[in-house]
Amino acid sequence: MTTPETAMRRGSSERHQRAQEFVSQVLEVCAGSKRTQADLRSGLGLPYDRCHRMHRHLMRLVPEGNRHPEGRQPYYVVAALIAARSRRAREEDAERNPAASPAPEDDQRPGAGGAPQSWWQRPNLGASLAEAVNQQLVAAGSAESELHLLARIGSQSLHSRLPALIGQITGRGVVLDWAVLLDDLAGWDYNQDRIATRWLESYFRVRDFAERAADRRHSDAPAAGGHTNDSNDATSEEKQ
Repeated sequence: MTTPETAMRRGSSERHQRAQEFVSQVLEVCAGSKRTQADLRSGLGLPYDRCHRMHRHLMRLVPEGNRHPEGRQPYYVVAALIAARSRRAREEDAERNPAASPAPEDDQRPGAGGAPQSWWQRPNLGASLAEAVNQQLVAAGSAESELHLLARIGSQSLHSRLPALIGQITGRGVVLDWAVLLDDLAGWDYNQDRIATRWLESYFRVRDFAERAADRRHSDAPAAGGHTNDSNDATSEEKQ
């Protein structure tokens, strides 16, 4: 017998799987044709109704059931963001986003070291932004202000701000999980507060971890001149 909880979990898993498959397909078509990549990139920062060159490529990729522009827009946003990346960045994305989708039963994929990684353990936008701060790509104050702003605005404003924000945080090992971002954008109109809260929690969790690690390194570092003093003390004792 299928319980409501089981049905809800299965529905989430299938939604996550569709997001993963879409990202893999976009990475594949961008790698296969420069023209396709250029067409997808042309929609960067534009509303759905102005993404004319994207339709021929995404009409068959966006999952059925997303018939209305509001439902299709998140897919177009993510496709344009991916297409705007450099070829090397997209190749790295493809390595992290394999074509093999997570099994609906466990909703997991290999994480660091090959260990299973739950969907909810994968980095969302807040975690990626925190890592960009840790890598000194973005100032902490600016990142926090941007996150609080995103938490308050509607989906159209959010979509228009993403290209500039993501342009700042890419590089030097900052991971952007496109499937997670797509799922969050798709649910923004219905679960904005919950998604924004998760971004903020992830941001401060990653930042706190980095700050604690820095504090431990600082406390474990030997005091300046400590070794020299020990050596001098030993020499003095020998002379006595």
